[in-house]
Amino acid sequence: MTTEIVYAGGLFGAGVVSAVTAIVALGRVRSYTQQVPLTFAATALSAAVWATGYGFYLLSTTAGGRAFWLQVLWFGAASVTTLWFAFTLSYTRYDGFLTPWTAALLAVVPGTVIGLVATADQHDLLSSGDVATLGALPTLSTEAGPLPAFHGVYTAVLAVAGLACLVAQFRRSRRLYRQQVAVVLAASAVPVAASLATVAAPRSLVGLDVTPVSFGLSSVAVLVGFYRYQLFDVAPIARDVVVGELRDGAVVVDDRGRVVEANPRARRLFGVGDGRLLGRHLDDLPEYGPVLQRIVDDTMSREEFAVDTFGNERFFEATASRFDGQGDHERGHLIMLRDVTERRRTEAEFRALIENSRDLITVLAPDGTRVYCAPSFERALGHDPEDVVGQDAFDLVHPEDRTDIRETFDRLCASDQGTQERVEYRVHHADGSWRTVEAVGVNLVDDPVIQGVVVNARDVTARRRYEQRLRVLNRVLRHDLRNEVNVIQGHADLILDGNVTAETKDHASVIRRKAETLVDLGEQTRKIDYTLHSTDGVEKPLEITAAIRDRLDAIQKEFPAAIVTRELPDEQWVLADDLVDSAILNVVDNAIEHNDRVAPQITVAVEPVTVGGVDYVEVAVADNGPGIPESERRVFTEGTETPLSHGSGLGLWLTEWIVTRSNGHLCFEENDPRGTVVRVRLRETEPASARTEPAVSTASTD
Repeated sequence: MTTEIVYAGGLFGAGVVSAVTAIVALGRVRSYTQQVPLTFAATALSAAVWATGYGFYLLSTTAGGRAFWLQVLWFGAASVTTLWFAFTLSYTRYDGFLTPWTAALLAVVPGTVIGLVATADQHDLLSSGDVATLGALPTLSTEAGPLPAFHGVYTAVLAVAGLACLVAQFRRSRRLYRQQVAVVLAASAVPVAASLATVAAPRSLVGLDVTPVSFGLSSVAVLVGFYRYQLFDVAPIARDVVVGELRDGAVVVDDRGRVVEANPRARRLFGVGDGRLLGRHLDDLPEYGPVLQRIVDDTMSREEFAVDTFGNERFFEATASRFDGQGDHERGHLIMLRDVTERRRTEAEFRALIENSRDLITVLAPDGTRVYCAPSFERALGHDPEDVVGQDAFDLVHPEDRTDIRETFDRLCASDQGTQERVEYRVHHADGSWRTVEAVGVNLVDDPVIQGVVVNARDVTARRRYEQRLRVLNRVLRHDLRNEVNVIQGHADLILDGNVTAETKDHASVIRRKAETLVDLGEQTRKIDYTLHSTDGVEKPLEITAAIRDRLDAIQKEFPAAIVTRELPDEQWVLADDLVDSAILNVVDNAIEHNDRVAPQITVAVEPVTVGGVDYVEVAVADNGPGIPESERRVFTEGTETPLSHGSGLGLWLTEWIVTRSNGHLCFEENDPRGTVVRVRLRETEPASARTEPAVSTASTD
């Protein structure tokens, strides 16, 4: 009895130590992946139940008490090996095998044993006697039944497999990680050795299982590992996760330039296995060793090199950083190899785009100094980009524009990241002339790559000269021509009022009518000039049916023989330019004025339509005249005039420009059986009184 009491005390001590170790392991759940400490804690708790139950079993003096504690110790003994095997799979990163299906399969044997122990009085599958040892299991009978024998084989297989995983992890781990694995391996080997000792014990010790006590010793070893080697805080798996799965190549060299570590990405890059790479000097590595040695010698540098893998060229950027350890052999360099192939391709595409662009792309430092000029700078302004880089960008700006441009640049630099400024100024050409450029500057001073203002400029000298000539011609049409036409009209009126022949009056009437046409031409030119040069963004709510109704009434009086059909709502509001009425009325006038029928017919319909999910108001004007020839319509769809195809007047051009300016659409169709249908689509809107936005002011005209 004394021996049993002493041994029971050892079992209780082992149970307490195992339970404490389980609690400490649970405290490391947050600092590491949960599966490792949780499976270890479950293993330690099972060992604690086994040891404690075994202790009470030995001290029990009644049959009922011994039966109860026998079931308790079996609960721990049957599950401890399975839980320990799950822990080794998680710790050594073989947890990919630990799926829900395999976990359920592993639980079949211990679950069955526990169930049969609970119903031992109803069968003889466990034993046929009173006392025996069953390998690593506690005393049950003199003759083991079939199930305990199978469970003994099952636990032996799991023990061997778990130890094999730990040995493999130990071989591929280094330094601190190897010390950690050594602790876990030693703690796992102690119960296995104790179980073997129990099986091989002399006859005088039969009935005494030392395996539960050995778990206490294993727990002490694990506790030492927690505080001495940071077990479960810095674990061997970290090396595989952080280094082994890096997308970049990683190579560690010691202070002698020898490779002591390389992740799979780096090994694939060099085309050698781990065994052929480790221990070799950088200079001995094929083709890329000298490049790596240069960055080790100068850790501030970066090196790029190309690798041809199966005909596919890829580019890598190598950087090195030095680290220092506690011993002489714990100093070295970490070399990172980053795949920059996509970046190089993007840079090449961007460079090709910039170098072939006609725009003047320049990067200016915050002080106004040029830090980059595109090659187009020489094509457009005659200056070699290499000569102007590093110079003050405002030296080439016209003296009259320089102050304003400098103020705009300073304001842009003081604004938020991404702010844009649009300016127009004159810049000096290498041939001595001045060119007008239109530029957009973007503030990218805070961008770590750009660190400046990007200016995209375009030479608009020719366009400005063309516009200037148009304004001169427009002024001639609007003022000089109108004055001359007034003189012609005056003389024609004198002839008509005088005592002249009927034939002379007919000639005077023609002169008077053509003069009025020239006046109308000047008025249309004025409207075109306003449309081209007035401020953008002049759309506002406009009611269009009233003007159409008034014009149709006037046409009915002016052309009594005309058949005018109208399909007009009481009112219809559109969002358009305030000249849109003149554009619509011009279409209506064309339908009646160019009609060659004795009884011209026109139909004007206004109705809402939806096109592409957008609500429009469509004004359809149909006539039975000669129609607009296809060649004339193509002028407006293509937007240009040619010597063989030109518009018959400015009216439709004016309509096209006003409708387009209002974000609308103008289209032509053939009418059945004769004539043309002109459709004007404008965006539908609410009446002005229903809108809360203030009215947009329009530019004045002269």
